[in-house]
Amino acid sequence: MAKRSTQRATHLRLGRLQRIGLAGLTLKLCAQLYLDIVRGRAQLDLPAFAAALRQAGLSVLPALSLVAAAAGFILGHQASQILANIDLPRAILVPLIYAVVMELIPLLVGVLVAGRAGVALATRQAALISSGQVDGLLVSGLNPIQFTTGPVLPAMLAMSFALAVWGSLVALGAALAWLVVFADVPPYLFRDALRQALGPSTIAEALSKPLIFALLIALIATSQGIAAGRDVAGIGRAATDTMIGAVTAILLIDLAFVLSPWS
Repeated sequence: MAKRSTQRATHLRLGRLQRIGLAGLTLKLCAQLYLDIVRGRAQLDLPAFAAALRQAGLSVLPALSLVAAAAGFILGHQASQILANIDLPRAILVPLIYAVVMELIPLLVGVLVAGRAGVALATRQAALISSGQVDGLLVSGLNPIQFTTGPVLPAMLAMSFALAVWGSLVALGAALAWLVVFADVPPYLFRDALRQALGPSTIAEALSKPLIFALLIALIATSQGIAAGRDVAGIGRAATDTMIGAVTAILLIDLAFVLSPWS
Protein backbone atom coordinates (compact mmCIF):
# COMPACT_ATOMS: atom_id res chain seq x y z
CA MET A 1 0.00 0.00 0.00
CA ALA A 2 2.80 2.40 0.94
CA LYS A 3 4.69 1.44 -2.21
CA ARG A 4 1.64 2.16 -4.35
CA SER A 5 1.18 5.58 -2.69
CA THR A 6 4.85 6.40 -3.30
CA GLN A 7 4.57 5.42 -6.96
CA ARG A 8 1.45 7.57 -7.35
CA ALA A 9 3.16 10.58 -5.75
CA THR A 10 6.17 10.13 -8.04
CA HIS A 11 3.88 9.93 -11.06
CA LEU A 12 2.13 13.17 -10.07
CA ARG A 13 5.46 14.96 -9.63
CA LEU A 14 6.65 13.76 -13.03
CA GLY A 15 3.38 14.92 -14.55
CA ARG A 16 3.86 18.43 -13.19
CA LEU A 17 7.47 18.53 -14.41
CA GLN A 18 6.37 17.36 -17.86
CA ARG A 19 3.76 20.12 -18.03
CA ILE A 20 6.31 22.74 -17.01
CA GLY A 21 8.65 21.41 -19.69
CA LEU A 22 5.86 21.53 -22.28
CA ALA A 23 5.09 25.13 -21.31
CA GLY A 24 8.74 26.08 -21.76
CA LEU A 25 8.90 24.27 -25.10
CA THR A 26 5.71 26.03 -26.21
CA LEU A 27 7.18 29.43 -25.40
CA LYS A 28 10.39 28.59 -27.24
CA LEU A 29 8.60 27.32 -30.35
CA CYS A 30 6.25 30.31 -30.50
CA ALA A 31 9.16 32.73 -30.12
CA GLN A 32 10.98 30.87 -32.90
CA LEU A 33 7.90 31.11 -35.13
CA TYR A 34 7.52 34.86 -34.58
CA LEU A 35 11.22 35.40 -35.24
CA ASP A 36 10.93 33.45 -38.50
CA ILE A 37 7.91 35.57 -39.46
CA VAL A 38 9.90 38.77 -38.87
CA ARG A 39 12.75 37.37 -40.96
CA GLY A 40 10.35 36.39 -43.74
CA ARG A 41 10.97 32.68 -43.35
CA ALA A 42 7.46 31.81 -42.16
CA GLN A 43 3.92 33.14 -42.29
CA LEU A 44 1.34 33.57 -39.56
CA ASP A 45 -1.89 31.64 -40.05
CA LEU A 46 -4.08 34.72 -40.50
CA PRO A 47 -7.46 32.88 -40.51
CA ALA A 48 -6.51 31.16 -37.25
CA PHE A 49 -5.27 34.47 -35.83
CA ALA A 50 -8.55 36.20 -36.75
CA ALA A 51 -10.57 33.35 -35.24
CA ALA A 52 -8.49 33.56 -32.06
CA LEU A 53 -9.11 37.31 -31.90
CA ARG A 54 -12.86 36.74 -32.05
CA GLN A 55 -12.65 33.94 -29.51
CA ALA A 56 -10.44 35.79 -27.04
CA GLY A 57 -12.07 39.20 -27.40
CA LEU A 58 -15.39 39.66 -29.13
CA SER A 59 -17.06 36.72 -27.42
CA VAL A 60 -15.90 38.01 -24.03
CA LEU A 61 -16.74 41.67 -24.68
CA PRO A 62 -20.46 41.57 -23.74
CA ALA A 63 -19.79 39.81 -20.42
CA LEU A 64 -16.87 42.11 -19.63
CA SER A 65 -18.88 45.24 -20.45
CA LEU A 66 -21.80 44.10 -18.30
CA VAL A 67 -19.63 43.18 -15.31
CA ALA A 68 -17.47 46.30 -15.66
CA ALA A 69 -20.56 48.54 -15.80
CA ALA A 70 -22.02 46.78 -12.77
CA ALA A 71 -18.70 47.19 -10.93
CA GLY A 72 -18.69 50.87 -11.83
CA PHE A 73 -22.23 51.37 -10.53
CA ILE A 74 -21.32 49.51 -7.35
CA LEU A 75 -18.24 51.71 -7.01
CA GLY A 76 -20.33 54.82 -7.47
CA HIS A 77 -23.03 53.63 -5.07
CA GLN A 78 -20.57 52.70 -2.32
CA ALA A 79 -18.64 55.94 -2.75
CA SER A 80 -21.83 57.99 -2.63
CA GLN A 81 -22.92 56.28 0.58
CA ILE A 82 -19.58 57.04 2.23
CA LEU A 83 -19.42 60.58 0.87
CA ALA A 84 -22.85 61.30 2.34
CA ASN A 85 -21.50 60.68 5.84
CA ILE A 86 -18.01 62.12 5.74
CA ASP A 87 -16.47 65.02 3.93
CA LEU A 88 -13.42 63.25 2.59
CA PRO A 89 -14.30 62.55 -1.06
CA ARG A 90 -10.77 62.22 -2.40
CA ALA A 91 -9.77 59.88 0.42
CA ILE A 92 -12.61 57.58 -0.63
CA LEU A 93 -12.47 57.89 -4.41
CA VAL A 94 -8.72 57.40 -4.82
CA PRO A 95 -8.45 53.90 -3.25
CA LEU A 96 -11.69 52.75 -4.90
CA ILE A 97 -10.52 53.83 -8.35
CA TYR A 98 -7.15 52.21 -7.71
CA ALA A 99 -8.77 48.92 -6.65
CA VAL A 100 -11.02 48.76 -9.71
CA VAL A 101 -8.32 49.55 -12.30
CA MET A 102 -5.44 47.68 -10.64
CA GLU A 103 -7.20 44.58 -9.30
CA LEU A 104 -10.78 44.03 -10.39
CA ILE A 105 -10.53 44.61 -14.15
CA PRO A 106 -7.21 42.73 -14.75
CA LEU A 107 -8.46 39.73 -12.75
CA LEU A 108 -11.79 39.78 -14.53
CA VAL A 109 -10.13 39.91 -17.95
CA GLY A 110 -7.76 37.09 -17.03
CA VAL A 111 -10.53 34.79 -15.80
CA LEU A 112 -12.76 35.49 -18.82
CA VAL A 113 -9.93 34.90 -21.29
CA ALA A 114 -8.95 31.71 -19.46
CA GLY A 115 -12.52 30.43 -19.51
CA ARG A 116 -13.02 31.20 -23.19
CA ALA A 117 -9.79 31.24 -25.16
CA GLY A 118 -7.66 29.14 -22.77
CA VAL A 119 -10.13 26.28 -22.52
CA ALA A 120 -10.72 26.38 -26.29
CA LEU A 121 -6.98 26.13 -26.95
CA ALA A 122 -6.56 23.24 -24.51
CA THR A 123 -9.47 21.27 -25.97
CA ARG A 124 -8.18 21.83 -29.49
CA GLN A 125 -4.73 20.55 -28.54
CA ALA A 126 -6.24 17.53 -26.82
CA ALA A 127 -8.60 16.85 -29.73
CA LEU A 128 -5.73 16.91 -32.23
CA ILE A 129 -3.80 14.38 -30.18
CA SER A 130 -6.74 12.07 -29.40
CA SER A 131 -7.82 12.01 -33.06
CA GLY A 132 -4.32 11.34 -34.35
CA GLN A 133 -4.19 14.56 -36.38
CA VAL A 134 -0.90 15.49 -34.73
CA ASP A 135 0.78 12.68 -36.65
CA GLY A 136 -0.57 14.13 -39.88
CA LEU A 137 0.79 17.57 -39.01
CA LEU A 138 4.21 16.11 -38.25
CA VAL A 139 4.21 14.19 -41.55
CA SER A 140 3.31 17.45 -43.34
CA GLY A 141 6.29 19.17 -41.71
CA LEU A 142 4.17 21.35 -39.39
CA ASN A 143 4.96 21.68 -35.72
CA PRO A 144 1.70 21.08 -33.80
CA ILE A 145 2.45 23.71 -31.16
CA GLN A 146 3.31 26.39 -33.70
CA PHE A 147 0.22 25.41 -35.69
CA THR A 148 -2.16 25.77 -32.75
CA THR A 149 -0.61 28.11 -30.18
CA GLY A 150 1.31 30.25 -32.67
CA PRO A 151 -1.68 32.24 -33.98
CA VAL A 152 -3.58 32.13 -30.67
CA LEU A 153 -0.93 33.64 -28.38
CA PRO A 154 -0.63 37.08 -30.06
CA ALA A 155 -4.43 37.23 -30.36
CA MET A 156 -4.84 36.56 -26.65
CA LEU A 157 -2.22 39.19 -25.82
CA ALA A 158 -3.82 41.81 -28.05
CA MET A 159 -7.37 41.19 -26.88
CA SER A 160 -6.38 41.00 -23.19
CA PHE A 161 -4.78 44.43 -23.49
CA ALA A 162 -7.78 45.85 -25.35
CA LEU A 163 -10.27 44.32 -22.92
CA ALA A 164 -8.36 45.72 -19.93
CA VAL A 165 -8.53 49.23 -21.40
CA TRP A 166 -12.19 48.86 -22.35
CA GLY A 167 -13.21 47.37 -19.01
CA SER A 168 -11.49 50.13 -17.05
CA LEU A 169 -13.14 52.83 -19.15
CA VAL A 170 -16.58 51.26 -18.77
CA ALA A 171 -16.22 50.79 -15.01
CA LEU A 172 -14.91 54.32 -14.41
CA GLY A 173 -17.50 55.83 -16.72
CA ALA A 174 -20.32 54.02 -14.93
CA ALA A 175 -18.96 55.13 -11.55
CA LEU A 176 -18.74 58.74 -12.70
CA ALA A 177 -22.28 58.64 -14.05
CA TRP A 178 -23.63 57.28 -10.79
CA LEU A 179 -21.79 59.86 -8.66
CA VAL A 180 -22.84 62.79 -10.83
CA VAL A 181 -26.49 61.75 -11.17
CA PHE A 182 -27.28 60.24 -7.77
CA ALA A 183 -24.70 61.75 -5.39
CA ASP A 184 -24.28 65.26 -6.82
CA VAL A 185 -20.51 64.84 -6.93
CA PRO A 186 -18.95 67.38 -9.32
CA PRO A 187 -17.06 65.80 -12.23
CA TYR A 188 -13.87 67.72 -11.43
CA LEU A 189 -13.67 65.92 -8.06
CA PHE A 190 -13.74 62.53 -9.77
CA ARG A 191 -11.19 63.78 -12.32
CA ASP A 192 -8.81 64.92 -9.58
CA ALA A 193 -9.15 61.59 -7.76
CA LEU A 194 -8.49 59.78 -11.04
CA ARG A 195 -5.26 61.68 -11.57
CA GLN A 196 -4.15 61.02 -8.03
CA ALA A 197 -4.94 57.30 -8.14
CA LEU A 198 -3.55 56.47 -11.58
CA GLY A 199 -0.04 57.65 -12.37
CA PRO A 200 1.99 56.46 -15.39
CA SER A 201 3.62 53.60 -13.47
CA THR A 202 0.27 52.49 -12.05
CA ILE A 203 -1.34 52.44 -15.49
CA ALA A 204 1.63 50.53 -16.93
CA GLU A 205 1.32 47.91 -14.19
CA ALA A 206 -2.45 47.63 -14.64
CA LEU A 207 -2.05 47.04 -18.38
CA SER A 208 0.87 44.63 -18.00
CA LYS A 209 -1.05 42.26 -15.75
CA PRO A 210 -3.50 41.03 -18.43
CA LEU A 211 -0.57 40.46 -20.82
CA ILE A 212 1.23 38.27 -18.28
CA PHE A 213 -2.03 36.47 -17.52
CA ALA A 214 -2.63 35.82 -21.24
CA LEU A 215 0.86 34.40 -21.72
CA LEU A 216 0.44 32.05 -18.75
CA ILE A 217 -3.02 30.97 -19.93
CA ALA A 218 -1.69 30.07 -23.39
CA LEU A 219 1.24 28.08 -21.96
CA ILE A 220 -0.95 26.26 -19.43
CA ALA A 221 -3.59 25.47 -22.04
CA THR A 222 -1.03 24.09 -24.47
CA SER A 223 0.73 21.93 -21.87
CA GLN A 224 -2.54 20.59 -20.47
CA GLY A 225 -3.90 19.85 -23.92
CA ILE A 226 -0.79 17.95 -25.00
CA ALA A 227 -0.58 16.09 -21.67
CA ALA A 228 -4.18 14.87 -22.04
CA GLY A 229 -3.01 11.95 -24.16
CA ARG A 230 -4.91 10.02 -26.82
CA ASP A 231 -7.87 9.20 -24.60
CA VAL A 232 -11.02 11.05 -25.71
CA ALA A 233 -11.92 11.63 -22.06
CA GLY A 234 -8.69 13.59 -21.76
CA ILE A 235 -10.28 16.48 -23.67
CA GLY A 236 -12.59 17.22 -20.76
CA ARG A 237 -9.76 16.82 -18.27
CA ALA A 238 -7.62 19.23 -20.29
CA ALA A 239 -10.38 21.87 -20.20
CA THR A 240 -10.93 21.48 -16.46
CA ASP A 241 -7.23 21.42 -15.59
CA THR A 242 -6.61 24.45 -17.79
CA MET A 243 -9.27 26.51 -16.05
CA ILE A 244 -8.09 25.50 -12.57
CA GLY A 245 -4.42 26.01 -13.41
CA ALA A 246 -5.00 29.32 -15.16
CA VAL A 247 -7.10 30.83 -12.35
CA THR A 248 -4.56 29.64 -9.78
CA ALA A 249 -1.68 31.13 -11.77
CA ILE A 250 -3.56 34.41 -12.23
CA LEU A 251 -4.20 34.77 -8.51
CA LEU A 252 -0.61 33.88 -7.60
CA ILE A 253 0.84 36.35 -10.13
CA ASP A 254 -1.51 39.06 -8.88
CA LEU A 255 -0.41 38.30 -5.31
CA ALA A 256 3.22 38.61 -6.43
CA PHE A 257 2.41 42.05 -7.85
CA VAL A 258 0.81 43.07 -4.56
CA LEU A 259 3.77 41.83 -2.48
CA SER A 260 6.45 43.19 -4.80
CA PRO A 261 8.59 45.97 -3.26
CA TRP A 262 7.96 48.36 -6.16
CA SER A 263 4.18 47.99 -5.95
